[in-house]
Amino acid sequence: MTTTGEPGRLGVTDFDLPSALEVRIVRTVAAPRALVFDVHTRPEHLPKWMVGPPGWTMPVCEIDLRPGGTFRYVWRSESGEELTITGTFQEVLRPDRLVSTEGWSGGDWPETHNTVTFTERAGRTTITTMIRYPSQQARDAALGSGMQQGLDAGYAGLDAYLATLEIEPALPAAPSMRLELVPVPVADVDVALAFYRDKLGFVLDHDVQPGNGSRVTQLTPPGSACSIVLYKDLPGLDLAPGTLRGLHVVVDDIHKAREVLLARGVDVGGVDDLGGILYAPFSDPDGNTWLLQEIPAGAGRPD
Repeated sequence: MTTTGEPGRLGVTDFDLPSALEVRIVRTVAAPRALVFDVHTRPEHLPKWMVGPPGWTMPVCEIDLRPGGTFRYVWRSESGEELTITGTFQEVLRPDRLVSTEGWSGGDWPETHNTVTFTERAGRTTITTMIRYPSQQARDAALGSGMQQGLDAGYAGLDAYLATLEIEPALPAAPSMRLELVPVPVADVDVALAFYRDKLGFVLDHDVQPGNGSRVTQLTPPGSACSIVLYKDLPGLDLAPGTLRGLHVVVDDIHKAREVLLARGVDVGGVDDLGGILYAPFSDPDGNTWLLQEIPAGAGRPD
């Protein structure tokens, strides 16, 4: 399959066939990806550039942008002829990725599975669209219908529309950051220390009194990169003892961890399954609350 020009350059649409069922279309535009994503997914934008052949408009553009949400686009010619596309969003990850089904009303066009990704470099966004058809025959029929020419014209409209929009300067990349320390308010540091060190098994990093009557007692859960500091009356920290809620500690096996902590004298509640992720609550002597958490493979976090 030939392309319409050199891929990766502005104003060029690249087409190729990764498999017998797929068409991949790549186009780079001169705009940041957040804007390009919005221009592809918001009804105030789409009818201004995705207008179809000369003499056509998009009078209907309905978008419910969420997983499970639907969309409906209707194009109308000057003579009153109409074409309609409908589909369902399966994945919406702004500004990176859209996954949806798509089908034309009327005729024999089959439903396709479409994945669109947006990648940005130096203020330009590359739009990669992967269209998967139910059969090679359906794919080849689409290619033979003038698909390439239609997409080229659509992207030309996108380029022209983007040129009319005011583009805000890109924000600098966020610096690398690591959560290091969580302050835990307590009424009696010694009582809290006995609980966290002797019962929970947290490692005591240091216990110092820098002056002015303050005391800094830092402990780290086994295997954690983040620590806690037990405090009472430290300047700038004004939470009342027992008011901290819902700190999470992740374990590999929540049932085993619960048994061990119960044996060490920690009153751990029962295990709850919330959407495949497991939780078990406990509290420190002041009433600050914690949760053991187990995230099984495939239940919400990559391995």
